[in-house]
Amino acid sequence: MPQILSKYALIVVAAIAVGVLLNVLDARQHVVDQRAQVSQSNRALASALETALNEKILIIEGIAAVFEADPNLTFAEFSRTAEVLLENDEAVLNLAVAPDMVIDYVYPVQPNEAAIGLDLSSRPEFMVAIDRAVAADRTIIDGPFPLVQGGEGFIARSPVFVDTVEQAESLWGVISLVIDKYGMFTSTGFFGPDTDLVISVQDAEGQLVFGAPGLADLDPILTSVERNGIEWTISMAPRLGWAKTSPASAAIWAIVGAFAVVAMLTLRAFDWSVERKEKAETQLMEAVEALEDGFAIYDSDDRLVLCNQRYKEIYKSSADAMIVGERFEDILRHGLNNGQYKDAIGREEEWLKHRLELHKSYGTPMEQRLDDGRWLRVVERRTPSGNTVGFRVDITMLKAALEKAESANAVKTNFLNAVSHELRTPLTVVLGYNAFLSNPKVLPTFKALQAKTAEGDIAQIENALDDFCNDVQRFSKQIDASGQHLMTLINGILDLAAIEQGTLKLEREVVSLRQISEAVIQELKPVAEKKGLDVALIGQASSVYADPQRIKQILFNLIGNAIKFSKTGTVKVRLSNDGETVRAEIEDNGDGLSREEIDVIFSRFGQLDMSTARQHGGVGLGLPISKELAELHGGTLEVQSQKGTGSVFCLKLFAFSGQSEQAA
Repeated sequence: MPQILSKYALIVVAAIAVGVLLNVLDARQHVVDQRAQVSQSNRALASALETALNEKILIIEGIAAVFEADPNLTFAEFSRTAEVLLENDEAVLNLAVAPDMVIDYVYPVQPNEAAIGLDLSSRPEFMVAIDRAVAADRTIIDGPFPLVQGGEGFIARSPVFVDTVEQAESLWGVISLVIDKYGMFTSTGFFGPDTDLVISVQDAEGQLVFGAPGLADLDPILTSVERNGIEWTISMAPRLGWAKTSPASAAIWAIVGAFAVVAMLTLRAFDWSVERKEKAETQLMEAVEALEDGFAIYDSDDRLVLCNQRYKEIYKSSADAMIVGERFEDILRHGLNNGQYKDAIGREEEWLKHRLELHKSYGTPMEQRLDDGRWLRVVERRTPSGNTVGFRVDITMLKAALEKAESANAVKTNFLNAVSHELRTPLTVVLGYNAFLSNPKVLPTFKALQAKTAEGDIAQIENALDDFCNDVQRFSKQIDASGQHLMTLINGILDLAAIEQGTLKLEREVVSLRQISEAVIQELKPVAEKKGLDVALIGQASSVYADPQRIKQILFNLIGNAIKFSKTGTVKVRLSNDGETVRAEIEDNGDGLSREEIDVIFSRFGQLDMSTARQHGGVGLGLPISKELAELHGGTLEVQSQKGTGSVFCLKLFAFSGQSEQAA
């Protein structure tokens, strides 16, 4: 006996040591998981807020574009345009247009009719913000401050410049958009289901813009939002602070205890194997207790014969009713009275009737949700002696995996939403400018041409005709640029679909990687020069047996991204041979990528922060498609990067050996 006790003591000590270690590790991980979850929620909230701000900016700049094209727009035409742009946007209170700083247009007219005729130049408090927007030549958002309508809000102002006879461009007036602060923030999810979080928004000076004050003591997660005069910081933290103890602590001790019990029972069972026959029942019970799943036996009268501890642990709310001899129905009712079965709440008798029918069907598995959030798979079988044997298997992890798969579908949905936005923006430009081309008589240059034609001066008519043609050409260029952008997006989506379906075919031939690189650099040279960047092509490379258009597509994406994300200096394109491999390395001097971001950029429906997508354009198809195309050629596309040091994307392909064509 002393020897057995010493073995038990050793198991207990080892279990305690393991339990303490696991609890310490789990507590640390719990803190990391909390911050990661809150950080994800904060980024999602910031992205939604930036999207809302972008929508307001697009509205006011769309109105500005209309007045730049036709300064003499009628009030009815203005109202129709404003109605379309402001449809379903409840956060916008009103839209006002002030030619020469005097409000002539307002939407909706009611209850804002009194604003018509207001001379903004006589209101210094308005002119300070207007002068900022004029000086910046872009939309500026100010606020928050008290509104006449009540509450607080923001005002977005956009200057309108038009061509005049005296000079190429002069200030025509200003457009103002009044935004309800509460409406904008609540529409972006600031009072969503995450009621266990506290959120605040502060401006660059640390003043509270929205939400709860005093989050600094909670060590919050911070995310910045910057848009057209807006410099905000979103702070987010758990309402009760960061939990230091993991909710899984009890489960860890239970598991460690269970393992310890299993070890001790196994030891005890071994010792009892040499004892008397009457101890066989105890051995059976210990074996049942060693099961990881819940186990119970009911007799032919449906009364409990035995159950293991795991069975009681699973059904905590009805464990005290699990007494030998109790009827199965009575145990179920005890659990129902304690709210143990989540799906039965509010329809207890109906649920009980259905459960008893399944219990008597003997062999039909079912899933059961408990009040603590766990899911069980219930399997019951009838034995030849008339008893009912039941197992309860915890399938919570399986359910979590299914939810993860559904989350992946949500990522694809977000991607489709981003694609729809990217398609809608250039399409709006095409439709907007086409409206002028379909009715050119509203253009000032056309009206000037009519006037000069009436005067009969040939020279003036030619000048007026040139001005009108320049307008038409400018509109045509805008429509062409937007159409090209639409074509690029659609081609990317079609390429991705073809790759997924395995229908994309390569038209291979022997091509020079340097010649293709030179052609791509020449096409992108105007873009680089506009940003003040140089693009250097360095080194030589062997020919490759590949589809020239697809290789050009890869290099166009890589070099174009390097130009897009570089701010100053030189984008380097290095070509080299590495044995049988041809390498093309594209080096930028952008902000660089973290390991987590690298995993995202090559995923088919992944994007980094939506604010980055809106700032630089695109929907994130270029890199995933480029990687797929490289792999279709038997090559690879990799990246080396870290935050703050830029990135190097490396395309590797097999050099042409004279046998590649035959092998292909």
